Amino acid sequence: MEKYKITCYDPKKDKTVLVGTLYGDKFVKQVTSNHFMKIEQGYGIQEIAIQILKERKCVSVIIISPTHTYETSFQDWLDAPIKDYGNGPQRFLRLTEHARAFSRTETQLELF
Repeated sequence: MEKYKITCYDPKKDKTVLVGTLYGDKFVKQVTSNHFMKIEQGYGIQEIAIQILKERKCVSVIIISPTHTYETSFQDWLDAPIKDYGNGPQRFLRLTEHARAFSRTETQLELF
């Protein structure tokens, strides 16, 4: 399975950050609790990364938080509006509406 790390420049942090890793057609993003956007009730993915994922024919997005693993279709992210809260243009998904959630103990990363 091909593994491809995706990075982008974060203007707020003034550095290049790791967005996540594409494994075949699944994009995996590890997040901490401070990545959760309360105003959006979900997590974001930088727009530049969305475009790379589109070019590489991504099918699903897996977000691994400290307590849960969320799986969404990539199409849900393409349909999400682009917003910028200071870290560059991103698309945000309200996870309660779009994601299948699993507790970390349920999955133990057996999604691959």
